[in-house]
Parts: sequence; C-alpha cells; structure tokens
Amino acid sequence: MTIKASPPQWLSSPPFYQHLGLQLESIGQGQSAIRLAFAPHFGNSRGEMHGGVVAALVDASMSQAVRSSIEIGPSVATISLNLNYMALSRGDLLCCAQVIKGGKSLVFVEATVTDESKQSVCHATATYRVLRQRT
Repeated sequence: MTIKASPPQWLSSPPFYQHLGLQLESIGQGQSAIRLAFAPHFGNSRGEMHGGVVAALVDASMSQAVRSSIEIGPSVATISLNLNYMALSRGDLLCCAQVIKGGKSLVFVEATVTDESKQSVCHATATYRVLRQRT
C-alpha cells in the first residue's frame, strides 16, 4: 500500500500569488518554502529576475511562515521588509523563510532566496503585525 502525502496548503492565497505562479513547497511550524519559475515577463533589462518580483516572492514566503506560527484566524500585515540582493537572480527561484521571534502582536522573520544553481541571491528580514479581530 502506498500512502500519498497531500500537497501543502496555503494559509492565505491572494489572487496575486496565482498571478505570479507561486508554488508552495512546504509550510509549518513557522517555516515555509515557495518556488517561483522564471518567465520572460519577470525579467529585468538584462534578462535576470527583476528585484521587485524577488521582493514579492520573499513577502509571500515570509507571510506564510508567520501564518503557520500563529493560531488560525488572525490576519497579518507587513510592517517592514528589508532585502539585500547578493547576486544576480537567474532562472527559477526558491525562497525559504522562518520565524525567528514571535510575539502576540509582532513577528520577526528572515528568508533566503536561492536560484536554480543553489546560489544565494537574496537575504531578507521583516516584521509582521498580527491583526486580531476586535470583540
């Protein structure tokens, strides 16, 4: 008997994620990994992945990591996002994010983006606010 693992499930899936073609590879316990396949319309004038597309991938991966670290229900909002581009981004990208400190209202996250040759191309840190519904 073969047991097939179910694919990971997005904890929030705005239409923008589908527009970009983001693929959720893993999620849970304050971590996430999201893949983005290169497409010509994501390229900059030199043909590498545009930095704004990399930033969108990073924000999506970090917000999913945050959502996986809190109880279901609250929304999250990006307060600050700091990206350090370390190399040209060529081909498909993988962003791995993890919560480094969580609290009741603020969560701190970091992420690394690697390209198809496994080279680190971006390191990011961010702060997210947990938005709880008022009762």
